[in-house]
Amino acid sequence: MNLLGKATDKEFWKEVREKDCFKKYRDELFELWEKHVENGPILQLKYSDFKRFWVTGNTSVYKEAYFTRRMALDCSALLSLIYPEEEKYLIRLMDQIYAICDEYTWCLPEHQGKLEPNNNSHVDLFASETGFALSEIYTMLEDRLEPLIKNRIVAEIDRRIIEPVTSVEPYDWWESSKMNWTAVCMGSVACTIMLMRPELVPSMKPRFDRSMECYLSGFNDDGMCLEGCGYWHYGFGFFVMYADMIRNFTNGETDYFKLPKVRTVSTFIQKMFLSGQSSVSFADAAKGCFYHLGLCHYLKNEYPDDVIVYKPEYSYNYDNCGRFSLQLRSAIWLKEEYYYNPAPDDVCVEYYAPDSEWFIKRTESYGFAAKGGYNDEPHNHNDVGTFIFAKNGVQRIMDLGPGMYSRQYFSPERYTFLETDSRGHNLPIIDGQVQFAGKDAKARDTKFEDGVFSTDIAGAYKVEGLESVKRSFTFTDDAVTLTDEFVYSGEGIIAERLVTYGVIEKVEDGLLKFKDATVTYDPEKYELVLEKEERRFVPNQFARYATFKLKKGVRTFRVTIC
Repeated sequence: MNLLGKATDKEFWKEVREKDCFKKYRDELFELWEKHVENGPILQLKYSDFKRFWVTGNTSVYKEAYFTRRMALDCSALLSLIYPEEEKYLIRLMDQIYAICDEYTWCLPEHQGKLEPNNNSHVDLFASETGFALSEIYTMLEDRLEPLIKNRIVAEIDRRIIEPVTSVEPYDWWESSKMNWTAVCMGSVACTIMLMRPELVPSMKPRFDRSMECYLSGFNDDGMCLEGCGYWHYGFGFFVMYADMIRNFTNGETDYFKLPKVRTVSTFIQKMFLSGQSSVSFADAAKGCFYHLGLCHYLKNEYPDDVIVYKPEYSYNYDNCGRFSLQLRSAIWLKEEYYYNPAPDDVCVEYYAPDSEWFIKRTESYGFAAKGGYNDEPHNHNDVGTFIFAKNGVQRIMDLGPGMYSRQYFSPERYTFLETDSRGHNLPIIDGQVQFAGKDAKARDTKFEDGVFSTDIAGAYKVEGLESVKRSFTFTDDAVTLTDEFVYSGEGIIAERLVTYGVIEKVEDGLLKFKDATVTYDPEKYELVLEKEERRFVPNQFARYATFKLKKGVRTFRVTIC
């Protein structure tokens, strides 16, 4: 049974070596080789760097070495397949495998649990990915790997992945969560078992199925991924890899691609591009987006009438975490037809997702996104009612995206970070109060009717005397007008904020410039203050705010952005 398709076909790797559509793929592999492998040592994973997480909350030094090892593994394996006559790639691949098999744990420190226990077979995202990668490399290169390396792969996968997960049910919280961890961890474990221990599949498949049902239940029926673009690629990418492999393993009996929700979720990423590669960055998503080439080509092949694939310049093949399984599929899932005939990237879009309360609009002049929602979403930011305005390929009025990942960022301190707190979003501050966190902080009456997107965001604030904050957006082909109407009996100051990382220039009273975007307002009604705030853990990087303080008695805020 061939579960990896073209990946085990030597003739296919000759095509990767020769065809122009794989040139970017080859070039990136050579770049990785030169940067992380050639003439360089295998980086150490130091105990002092490992324990730093428990001391400072920061794991960046350890992660740099950890992920560099994975990227070196990836390019060595793939170059060994493309250029089998070049012995240096295989030699370094075996060195990388040997080093990875020697690692104390395949987990990241923040997922390991307490520092003291000798627990080196815990399964997290990256441990499961490592097992999956080694199982695929073993399957594709078994006839060329030396016996000790093959035996170490088998032994370490059994000890670190298969035995821990199969020996207890459920293994961990991620087995039944509704977010990316479930798809990545269980998807990786399941694929590893199918490749290395297929005799275990009948007893484990009910657990695989329950986990994937949990993961899919985390999506609303409108197909939006509330975790954001990066986590759609991550979680849904591993789900698709599992769904593809289990369909092959069961000879089509288990086919997730027949589910309507899977079809709908498959169209998510094409809706996220706002202007050029600037994208919707709600939750912990980045402000710019690349689509994964192999994944989107695969989905286009499954749903040719639904999925749109943009030009290859908007795509990526690998990431800085060294996810081998996705990088492999950028080759084996590439379709020349889609590569050479992409959809135009200037298609106008107007899309409302009623379950998730997201609205997205793209014209020839700008891109726009806004949301209602609630403040207990996956990778939550306190951002009920926020919006994004992009122009000429860049977010100008921004969602700042994620803060620096650290122990503090995923702790009760989370909303002290400006990136997650509503003070760092395009939202009101009322009587000095920002939005509160939790499922009770939610929008109401969110809708898109007659060309107007509107929502009431008062429920996200705990301000005495505040009854309603009706936020609405109206549109032309060139401009967006924001109107906030407050029903508020208190005396506290109402301040509105527009956020960016770039320079804000006051051209004259009533006119601001956010680079090439302009904001017009009534200076008779609002007092303007330009402010900035340094990012936590990111020295010398500042968010910049245009803060409009409503003058006494004013209960309506209106600006036009173009």
